[in-house]
Amino acid sequence: MSTISTLPPDLIVELRACVGPDKVIEGGETLEALSKDFYWYSPVLQRLLGDKVAAAAVRVSTLDELRTVVSACARAKVPVVPRGAGTGNYGQCVPIHGGVVIDLTPFDRVLEISPEGWFRAEPGARLATIETEARKIGWELRTMPSTWVKSSLGGFFCGGSGGIGSVTWGGIGSPDNVKSVTLMSCEETPRFIKLEGQDARPGLHTYGTTGIMVEIEMRLAPRYDYDQLLFSSPDWSKLLDWTDMAARNPQWSKRLVTMFEDPIPTHFKPLLKYFRPGEHVSLYVVDKNSADEAIASAAAAGIDCVCRLRFSDPPKPPFLSDYTFNHTSLWAIKGDPSFTYIQAGFGENFREQFKLLQAKFPGEIVFHLEWLCRRGLPLRDGSGKYYGDGVGVGGIPLVHFVSEERLQEIISYCAEIGVGVANPHTYFLEDGGSHPDIDTKRALKADLDPLGLLNPGKMRTYAHNPFAEATELSGAV
Repeated sequence: MSTISTLPPDLIVELRACVGPDKVIEGGETLEALSKDFYWYSPVLQRLLGDKVAAAAVRVSTLDELRTVVSACARAKVPVVPRGAGTGNYGQCVPIHGGVVIDLTPFDRVLEISPEGWFRAEPGARLATIETEARKIGWELRTMPSTWVKSSLGGFFCGGSGGIGSVTWGGIGSPDNVKSVTLMSCEETPRFIKLEGQDARPGLHTYGTTGIMVEIEMRLAPRYDYDQLLFSSPDWSKLLDWTDMAARNPQWSKRLVTMFEDPIPTHFKPLLKYFRPGEHVSLYVVDKNSADEAIASAAAAGIDCVCRLRFSDPPKPPFLSDYTFNHTSLWAIKGDPSFTYIQAGFGENFREQFKLLQAKFPGEIVFHLEWLCRRGLPLRDGSGKYYGDGVGVGGIPLVHFVSEERLQEIISYCAEIGVGVANPHTYFLEDGGSHPDIDTKRALKADLDPLGLLNPGKMRTYAHNPFAEATELSGAV
């Protein structure tokens, strides 16, 4: 595998002229940090990506800077890897062929937040900024990752899929969520294309392989004032039944429904004062006007509410969402480094699937569940509330890592019993999730990356990788 570990001196001079010498990083801890994300959640990706580092990183603040930097890299025919805040987990911004990492976080203006319920922003814009400003005028983000306080918009669109809010609005690729994405090509004379509505889907979740995002428009959701609730019970089945009902209840406007099997909550150190030993926990973020009814419903089912916190305006901690989605994995791995995880989508027979997995791998899997609106079209009424049959059970179960072979055995068994797995132990785009439109994505890459320079090696089925040798890294479990 060919790696560009040093850049031609004339390219370094040109890059410094484009952005200023202080924005070109050629070594040290900063370059190492800009070459990484949270890939280390996976012991497999630790092995595959731990030694990968760019030859240089360049921070860009404007579209003109970005255009001139990309043009210079295209002329020199070096790999280009765009990155955001680096909060992803799959090595999507790790430069496996070296070259230049372009840090887009300074390219961060929120250009417009419309009273009609949409926003337009540059890729480096922080989701926390957008959320705070939108809530001031009666709106909120439809979906955002648990890392929303730090995450950049472009990074979420390139490497994420859903998160907080997805129980009602689905993921970023669900119909009507994305208004438009403008992409820039990687050529000596960069071009721009604007993909609108569902035509934007091939540009989403592609690790920056199909063009560099330069502007994003997304629709917003009506703002609710939320309460953050924690429910606790020693009875897993009882808590599961109530939580599933609460997730599907169309009368309660909600933003997040999460459930943790014991001992996962023991790793949430700042929350330990709320938990009772040996009990399982559900987290529910719901419209404050429905919170009393939800608490009463749980009590009638024999389940206690052990914590109630307001989601304030402007948003400020504590955020119980900091313990959901892959933040759960982070807390657990910090507490027990033997943990890794899988990303799963369960069927309507999810209770049976849980039992099969527990019987097949006793003590190896600990369940962390997330409820999501996962149909192609979220079933919503005019107020933004959804109908319950559009909601399904997914999650990010924790797995005690034994070996790569055992991890593959777990993933294969999931497929055997009808559990969908988006494999987080690969850096290949196609193997990390469902991509029914992969042909369209390849065509988009061929158009906007004719030299094969954009994050090369991450799209396994794309034939043109000028830096690959005949025997490429497997890149997966």
